[in-house]
Amino acid sequence: MIQGYNGVAAVDNKHQIIVHAHAYGAGQEQHTLEPMLMGIHRQFRQIEPGSSILRETKITADSGFHSDANMKLIYRLGIDGYIADNQFRKRDPRFAESVTFKSAKAQRRKERGGQVAQRFTSADFDYDPLTETCRCPAGQPMWKRFKGLIGEQETISFQGYRQHCRDCSLKHQCLRRPNQQDGRQVSFALGERKPLSSFIEKMKQKIDSPMGRHIYSQRLGTVEPVFGNLESNKGLNRFTLRGKSKVNAQWLMYCMVHNLEKIATQGQQRY
Repeated sequence: MIQGYNGVAAVDNKHQIIVHAHAYGAGQEQHTLEPMLMGIHRQFRQIEPGSSILRETKITADSGFHSDANMKLIYRLGIDGYIADNQFRKRDPRFAESVTFKSAKAQRRKERGGQVAQRFTSADFDYDPLTETCRCPAGQPMWKRFKGLIGEQETISFQGYRQHCRDCSLKHQCLRRPNQQDGRQVSFALGERKPLSSFIEKMKQKIDSPMGRHIYSQRLGTVEPVFGNLESNKGLNRFTLRGKSKVNAQWLMYCMVHNLEKIATQGQQRY
Protein backbone atom coordinates (compact mmCIF):
# COMPACT_ATOMS: atom_id res chain seq x y z
CA MET A 1 0.00 0.00 0.00
CA ILE A 2 1.31 3.46 -0.92
CA GLN A 3 0.64 5.93 1.91
CA GLY A 4 1.72 9.03 0.03
CA TYR A 5 3.83 10.46 -2.78
CA ASN A 6 6.97 12.54 -2.90
CA GLY A 7 7.61 14.97 -5.73
CA VAL A 8 11.29 14.92 -6.76
CA ALA A 9 12.87 17.38 -9.17
CA ALA A 10 16.28 17.99 -10.71
CA VAL A 11 17.09 21.66 -11.27
CA ASP A 12 19.89 23.42 -13.15
CA ASN A 13 21.78 26.09 -11.21
CA LYS A 14 21.92 28.66 -14.02
CA HIS A 15 18.23 29.49 -14.48
CA GLN A 16 16.49 27.15 -11.98
CA ILE A 17 14.86 25.22 -14.81
CA ILE A 18 13.48 21.81 -13.82
CA VAL A 19 15.26 19.39 -16.14
CA HIS A 20 13.54 16.25 -14.87
CA ALA A 21 10.78 15.50 -12.36
CA HIS A 22 8.78 12.56 -11.12
CA ALA A 23 6.47 11.67 -8.25
CA TYR A 24 7.42 8.54 -6.31
CA GLY A 25 5.48 6.48 -3.80
CA ALA A 26 8.62 5.79 -1.76
CA GLY A 27 9.02 6.70 1.89
CA GLN A 28 12.73 7.50 1.55
CA GLU A 29 14.25 9.68 -1.16
CA GLN A 30 17.36 7.51 -1.38
CA HIS A 31 15.43 5.01 -3.50
CA THR A 32 14.67 7.69 -6.10
CA LEU A 33 18.22 8.77 -6.98
CA GLU A 34 18.92 6.13 -9.62
CA PRO A 35 15.63 6.57 -11.55
CA MET A 36 16.08 10.35 -11.40
CA LEU A 37 19.60 10.11 -12.81
CA MET A 38 18.43 7.79 -15.57
CA GLY A 39 15.57 10.19 -16.31
CA ILE A 40 18.00 13.11 -16.63
CA HIS A 41 20.15 11.01 -18.95
CA ARG A 42 17.22 10.13 -21.23
CA GLN A 43 15.94 13.71 -21.22
CA PHE A 44 19.20 15.17 -22.48
CA ARG A 45 19.72 12.35 -24.97
CA GLN A 46 16.43 13.42 -26.58
CA ILE A 47 17.68 17.01 -26.77
CA GLU A 48 21.16 16.11 -28.00
CA PRO A 49 21.67 12.49 -29.11
CA GLY A 50 24.95 11.05 -27.91
CA SER A 51 25.35 13.49 -25.04
CA SER A 52 26.62 12.30 -21.65
CA ILE A 53 25.20 14.97 -19.38
CA LEU A 54 25.82 12.97 -16.19
CA ARG A 55 29.55 12.92 -16.91
CA GLU A 56 29.64 16.54 -18.00
CA THR A 57 28.08 18.24 -15.00
CA LYS A 58 28.13 18.21 -11.21
CA ILE A 59 25.28 16.62 -9.27
CA THR A 60 24.38 17.75 -5.74
CA ALA A 61 21.77 16.13 -3.49
CA ASP A 62 20.85 16.46 0.17
CA SER A 63 21.26 13.82 2.87
CA GLY A 64 17.91 12.22 2.05
CA PHE A 65 19.59 10.67 -1.01
CA HIS A 66 22.63 9.39 0.90
CA SER A 67 23.10 5.62 1.09
CA ASP A 68 25.83 3.09 0.45
CA ALA A 69 24.09 1.89 -2.72
CA ASN A 70 23.82 5.45 -4.07
CA MET A 71 27.49 6.19 -3.35
CA LYS A 72 28.44 3.05 -5.29
CA LEU A 73 26.13 4.15 -8.11
CA ILE A 74 27.72 7.60 -8.32
CA TYR A 75 31.24 6.18 -8.61
CA ARG A 76 30.19 3.38 -10.99
CA LEU A 77 28.62 5.87 -13.41
CA GLY A 78 31.57 8.24 -13.18
CA ILE A 79 29.41 11.12 -11.91
CA ASP A 80 30.99 14.10 -10.20
CA GLY A 81 28.48 13.95 -7.34
CA TYR A 82 28.25 15.73 -4.00
CA ILE A 83 25.74 14.02 -1.71
CA ALA A 84 25.72 15.03 1.93
CA ASP A 85 25.37 12.58 4.81
CA ASN A 86 23.35 13.47 7.90
CA GLN A 87 26.47 14.33 9.91
CA PHE A 88 28.24 16.61 7.45
CA ARG A 89 27.28 19.82 9.25
CA LYS A 90 28.75 18.52 12.51
CA ARG A 91 32.07 18.08 10.75
CA ASP A 92 31.97 21.56 9.22
CA PRO A 93 33.65 24.11 11.52
CA ARG A 94 31.55 26.88 9.99
CA PHE A 95 28.41 25.33 11.47
CA ALA A 96 30.08 24.45 14.76
CA GLU A 97 30.87 28.15 15.26
CA SER A 98 27.53 29.40 13.93
CA VAL A 99 25.14 30.97 16.43
CA THR A 100 22.21 29.66 14.41
CA PHE A 101 23.15 26.01 14.67
CA LYS A 102 21.19 23.68 16.95
CA SER A 103 21.24 24.79 20.59
CA ALA A 104 22.65 28.18 19.65
CA LYS A 105 19.64 28.72 17.40
CA ALA A 106 17.28 27.97 20.29
CA GLN A 107 19.25 30.36 22.50
CA ARG A 108 18.89 33.16 19.99
CA ARG A 109 15.14 32.63 19.91
CA LYS A 110 15.05 32.94 23.68
CA GLU A 111 17.05 36.16 23.53
CA ARG A 112 14.51 37.52 21.05
CA GLY A 113 11.76 36.81 23.54
CA GLY A 114 10.27 33.79 21.80
CA GLN A 115 9.37 30.57 23.55
CA VAL A 116 11.18 27.42 22.50
CA ALA A 117 8.88 24.47 23.02
CA GLN A 118 10.45 21.18 24.12
CA ARG A 119 9.25 18.64 21.58
CA PHE A 120 8.77 14.97 22.34
CA THR A 121 11.81 12.86 21.46
CA SER A 122 11.88 9.23 20.32
CA ALA A 123 12.23 8.19 23.97
CA ASP A 124 8.69 9.49 24.60
CA PHE A 125 7.21 7.08 22.03
CA ASP A 126 6.21 3.51 22.88
CA TYR A 127 8.08 1.33 20.39
CA ASP A 128 7.71 -2.48 20.54
CA PRO A 129 10.62 -4.14 18.68
CA LEU A 130 8.95 -7.57 18.74
CA THR A 131 5.81 -6.52 16.89
CA GLU A 132 7.46 -3.53 15.17
CA THR A 133 4.63 -1.26 16.25
CA CYS A 134 4.67 2.18 17.83
CA ARG A 135 2.33 4.42 19.78
CA CYS A 136 2.72 8.16 20.26
CA PRO A 137 2.75 9.90 23.69
CA ALA A 138 -1.02 10.36 23.35
CA GLY A 139 -1.46 6.58 22.99
CA GLN A 140 -2.44 6.63 19.32
CA PRO A 141 -1.07 3.96 16.93
CA MET A 142 1.36 5.00 14.21
CA TRP A 143 1.94 3.38 10.83
CA LYS A 144 5.30 1.87 9.87
CA ARG A 145 6.77 4.21 7.29
CA PHE A 146 10.14 2.63 6.55
CA LYS A 147 12.56 -0.07 7.62
CA GLY A 148 16.02 -0.30 6.13
CA LEU A 149 19.39 1.37 5.93
CA ILE A 150 19.74 5.12 6.30
CA GLY A 151 23.38 5.71 5.55
CA GLU A 152 25.13 2.95 7.45
CA GLN A 153 22.50 2.54 10.19
CA GLU A 154 19.55 0.14 10.00
CA THR A 155 16.52 2.15 11.03
CA ILE A 156 12.78 1.75 11.48
CA SER A 157 10.54 4.79 11.06
CA PHE A 158 6.92 5.46 12.01
CA GLN A 159 4.48 8.27 11.24
CA GLY A 160 1.33 9.41 13.00
CA TYR A 161 -1.99 9.38 11.19
CA ARG A 162 -2.96 12.84 9.97
CA GLN A 163 -6.35 12.91 11.68
CA HIS A 164 -4.86 11.85 15.03
CA CYS A 165 -2.13 14.52 14.96
CA ARG A 166 -4.47 17.25 13.72
CA ASP A 167 -6.90 16.85 16.62
CA CYS A 168 -4.37 15.95 19.34
CA SER A 169 -4.18 18.08 22.48
CA LEU A 170 -0.41 17.41 22.65
CA LYS A 171 0.43 18.59 19.12
CA HIS A 172 2.16 21.74 20.39
CA GLN A 173 4.67 19.51 22.19
CA CYS A 174 5.01 17.12 19.28
CA LEU A 175 4.76 18.80 15.87
CA ARG A 176 7.20 21.32 14.50
CA ARG A 177 4.23 23.41 13.41
CA PRO A 178 0.78 22.88 14.96
CA ASN A 179 -0.88 23.40 11.56
CA GLN A 180 1.38 21.10 9.53
CA GLN A 181 -0.38 18.70 7.16
CA ASP A 182 1.56 15.50 7.85
CA GLY A 183 1.69 13.47 11.06
CA ARG A 184 4.69 13.31 13.37
CA GLN A 185 7.55 11.09 12.28
CA VAL A 186 9.88 9.22 14.62
CA SER A 187 12.75 6.82 13.96
CA PHE A 188 14.59 4.18 15.98
CA ALA A 189 18.04 2.73 15.34
CA LEU A 190 18.17 -1.06 15.04
CA GLY A 191 21.27 -2.94 16.14
CA GLU A 192 24.85 -1.78 15.77
CA ARG A 193 25.92 0.80 13.24
CA LYS A 194 27.50 -0.94 10.27
CA PRO A 195 31.09 -0.05 9.33
CA LEU A 196 31.34 2.60 6.66
CA SER A 197 32.01 1.40 3.14
CA SER A 198 34.88 2.84 1.15
CA PHE A 199 32.36 4.61 -1.11
CA ILE A 200 30.75 6.44 1.83
CA GLU A 201 34.18 7.42 3.16
CA LYS A 202 35.19 8.73 -0.26
CA MET A 203 32.07 10.89 -0.42
CA LYS A 204 32.67 12.20 3.10
CA GLN A 205 36.22 13.19 2.22
CA LYS A 206 35.03 14.79 -1.00
CA ILE A 207 32.22 16.83 0.53
CA ASP A 208 34.37 17.86 3.52
CA SER A 209 37.03 19.37 1.24
CA PRO A 210 36.98 23.16 0.69
CA MET A 211 35.94 22.67 -2.94
CA GLY A 212 33.29 20.12 -1.96
CA ARG A 213 31.78 22.47 0.62
CA HIS A 214 31.75 25.29 -1.91
CA ILE A 215 30.01 23.22 -4.58
CA TYR A 216 27.48 21.69 -2.18
CA SER A 217 26.65 25.10 -0.70
CA GLN A 218 25.14 26.06 -4.08
CA ARG A 219 22.46 23.34 -3.78
CA LEU A 220 20.31 25.32 -1.34
CA GLY A 221 20.03 28.38 -3.57
CA THR A 222 19.45 26.25 -6.67
CA VAL A 223 16.64 23.87 -5.82
CA GLU A 224 14.93 25.16 -2.67
CA PRO A 225 13.55 28.36 -4.32
CA VAL A 226 11.93 26.12 -6.93
CA PHE A 227 10.10 24.10 -4.28
CA GLY A 228 9.26 27.34 -2.48
CA ASN A 229 7.68 28.70 -5.66
CA LEU A 230 5.64 25.54 -6.24
CA GLU A 231 4.48 25.31 -2.64
CA SER A 232 3.97 28.94 -1.61
CA ASN A 233 3.24 30.77 -4.86
CA LYS A 234 1.47 27.99 -6.75
CA GLY A 235 -0.23 26.46 -3.70
CA LEU A 236 1.00 22.89 -4.18
CA ASN A 237 1.41 21.98 -0.52
CA ARG A 238 -0.10 18.53 -1.08
CA PHE A 239 -1.21 16.32 -3.95
CA THR A 240 -4.95 16.33 -4.47
CA LEU A 241 -5.30 13.29 -6.76
CA ARG A 242 -5.14 9.54 -6.18
CA GLY A 243 -3.04 6.97 -8.00
CA LYS A 244 0.58 7.21 -9.17
CA SER A 245 -0.18 8.22 -12.76
CA LYS A 246 -2.53 11.03 -11.71
CA VAL A 247 -0.22 12.29 -8.96
CA ASN A 248 2.74 12.25 -11.34
CA ALA A 249 0.73 14.15 -13.95
CA GLN A 250 -0.20 16.78 -11.36
CA TRP A 251 3.43 17.12 -10.29
CA LEU A 252 4.65 17.46 -13.88
CA MET A 253 1.96 20.03 -14.65
CA TYR A 254 3.10 22.27 -11.82
CA CYS A 255 6.74 21.81 -12.84
CA MET A 256 5.83 22.78 -16.41
CA VAL A 257 4.16 25.98 -15.18
CA HIS A 258 7.30 26.83 -13.21
CA ASN A 259 9.47 26.28 -16.29
CA LEU A 260 7.20 28.39 -18.51
CA GLU A 261 7.54 31.27 -16.07
CA LYS A 262 11.31 30.91 -16.10
CA ILE A 263 11.46 30.84 -19.89
CA ALA A 264 9.21 33.88 -20.09
CA THR A 265 11.43 35.89 -17.74
CA GLN A 266 14.85 34.56 -18.84
CA GLY A 267 14.20 34.58 -22.58
CA GLN A 268 14.78 31.93 -25.24
CA GLN A 269 18.25 30.94 -24.12
CA ARG A 270 19.75 27.51 -24.66
CA TYR A 271 19.68 25.61 -21.41
